[in-house]
Amino acid sequence: MQSGQQFKIDQPGLMKAGLIPVIVGAVGGVLWIVIGLEFLGGLVGWLAPLFAGVWYVMTKRKEGAMPEQMDAIVNGAVLGAVVGLVYGIVALITAGIAWSSVTAGLLGAFNPFGISQVITAIIGGAVAGAVAAFVYMYLVKSGSIK
Repeated sequence: MQSGQQFKIDQPGLMKAGLIPVIVGAVGGVLWIVIGLEFLGGLVGWLAPLFAGVWYVMTKRKEGAMPEQMDAIVNGAVLGAVVGLVYGIVALITAGIAWSSVTAGLLGAFNPFGISQVITAIIGGAVAGAVAAFVYMYLVKSGSIK
C-alpha cells in the first residue's frame, strides 16, 4: 500500500451482505448439537467465512460498484471474522449441551469446543474471508468470472 492510501470499512455494504453468511455460520454451529454431525459442523465452520468473503464482493458487484482491492480484502476479513464469531459462539453453546449430556456421568461437564476454538474461528474466519474476497476479485478482474 502506498503512503496516503487508506482502506475503508463499508458498514452499509457489510450489513447488506452479512445476513446470509451469518445464518450459514450459525447453522454450522448448531450442527454441533448432534454428536454425529461434528465433522459437518466443523466443515461448515470453515466454509462459511470463505463464503462470506465471496458474498461481500458479489453483493458489491450486484450494486454496480466494484470495491477497490484493499477495501474488498479488509471488508471480506471483517465479515469472515463476524461469521467465525457467530459460528464459534453457537458451536460453543451447542457442543456444551450435547457433550455435557452424554458425558455428564462419565467425565463431568466436558466440552470439546472451548474458548480457544472460538478465538481460532474468529482469526481463521478473518483470514478465510480476506483470501476468498481477494481470489474472487482476482478471478473477476482477470475475466475468469463474468
